[in-house]
Amino acid sequence: MNHSCAPTAIVDVTKMEVRAIAPIPKGSAITFFYPSTEWDMAQPFKCLCGAKQCLGFIQGAKHVPRQVLRKYYLNQHIKQFLYDSAETHKDDVPAKER
Repeated sequence: MNHSCAPTAIVDVTKMEVRAIAPIPKGSAITFFYPSTEWDMAQPFKCLCGAKQCLGFIQGAKHVPRQVLRKYYLNQHIKQFLYDSAETHKDDVPAKER
């Protein structure tokens, strides 16, 4: 699966499943938001997804502003990194998601 800043699916690593979050036309790629599973990527890349809200460069959740991350599904380990990181405050992650 490839990355997109406008993903068609989420990868839930806790449940070990992929779920569609948008219609996926037959023959279209299934995409997900890499920072939803990756904190600090060893091989960041220039994003070419073409989405209106494209982040431009994908490095992992650590490098994405918290207000942007709030728009996406995030796996529990990413939420925990956000909570534990020195760059943020626990209020950045809603209590129901911790």
